Amino acid sequence: MNESPQSPKPLEAARHLIQGAGLPMPPIPKNISKNLFRPEETNYFTSRVNTPGPWSLGWFLEEVEYGNPQNYVMIGIDGHGQESSATHFYLVEEDIAFFHQSQMVSPANPKLETSLSDQYDLMAIIAVATAQAKENGQMAKDSRLIIVRPAFRQAFWGLQPTPGHPIDWKDAEDALLDASSWLATRMY
Repeated sequence: MNESPQSPKPLEAARHLIQGAGLPMPPIPKNISKNLFRPEETNYFTSRVNTPGPWSLGWFLEEVEYGNPQNYVMIGIDGHGQESSATHFYLVEEDIAFFHQSQMVSPANPKLETSLSDQYDLMAIIAVATAQAKENGQMAKDSRLIIVRPAFRQAFWGLQPTPGHPIDWKDAEDALLDASSWLATRMY
């Protein structure tokens, strides 16, 4: 079933795809979810046109570091065969950007991550806390917190001082927890 930007209820279709694969649904802001559609012959949904699929993580990271993309979300499953399929959740807003991947079940990876739902919950908390920190002057108004958690590489995160400027990247064992801890120190 292919979706177009005008198709009814694309958020429900995305939820069906994700939950049908045994995955929890990540937090998708309502103002962005209304633009979701499913590109032809894919297993993911996006609110953007003319982008590569979610497996092209480098393209999305380069765009956010050197450009200033409009708010968007990309969610779904993509990969190059059973061993390299992953679930993808990319969310870019003015205050925050998440690029999160999680390896799908395969012979080499027989179980889904049990903490995936907790990770998505933490992302929602980080997004709200980042907006509050900026509103309270605890983070620079034009800055963006960026958290990257690839399925097959080291996680990292960083703070972008203003859109289009280089990001001060930090490697992390758990980028969500490290960025969350950094943010907590800014707020107290």
